[in-house]
Amino acid sequence: LPDLRGEYLQNAKYQLTKLGFNVNHTESSFSDDFTPGTIIKMSPRAFTKVKSGRTIVLTVAGHRKEFMMPDFLSTSYRNAKILIKQNNLFLDTTIYEYNETYNQGMVSFQIPKPGRIISSGTYVTLGVSKGAPPEYFYVPHIIGLSLSKAKKVIADSGLRIGKIQYEYQPKLLNNTIVDQGMTEGMKVSFPASIDLIVSKDKE
Repeated sequence: LPDLRGEYLQNAKYQLTKLGFNVNHTESSFSDDFTPGTIIKMSPRAFTKVKSGRTIVLTVAGHRKEFMMPDFLSTSYRNAKILIKQNNLFLDTTIYEYNETYNQGMVSFQIPKPGRIISSGTYVTLGVSKGAPPEYFYVPHIIGLSLSKAKKVIADSGLRIGKIQYEYQPKLLNNTIVDQGMTEGMKVSFPASIDLIVSKDKE
C-alpha cells in the first residue's frame, strides 16, 4: 500500500483505484497543521501488504468553515473548554476577574463576542468570574519575583499592574522585581494599580 499522506484526495483515489482497491474517505476537523483536502491518515497504514479489492479508508484534512460564534456566557469554564474543542476552535487566553454578575467559575466575557461570524480554527479568549469582589484587597509581596510571576500574583490578588520602570541591576537576573509601589500587606478598598521597578542586566 503506497504512502499517500500529503496527497490531495482526488489523486489518492485515482492511485488506489488503479491498484485495484476500493476507497472510502472521512473528513477531519480543520487544523493549521495540515493543508485542507490532503490525506492525513490511511487505514490500513501505508506500506502494509493488502489484498487487491480491499477498501482503503482515507482521512482528509478538513477545510475552514464559517459559522456563528457560540455564546459561552454563564457557561462553566470546564464546559466552555469542551464546547470550544467541539466547535473546532482554540482557547487562547483565560483571564480571571471579580464579577458580581456571574457566579464563580462561570464565563463572564468572551472574545470574539457571541453571534459574530467566525471560521474554524479561531482562537478564543475567555474571562472567568472569581465571584463578587472582596470588601478589601491586600497588596501582595512581589519583590524578588520574576516579572511574569509577579503579574500573575498581582492578578490573583485582584489588583492591577501600574507603570513598569527598568533599572540596571547587574547582580540580579533580568526581569526581577526590585521594588513595588505599594507596601506589602496594605489593605485597599478598590483594585488599585501597583507600579513596579524591574531589573535589567545591561545599561
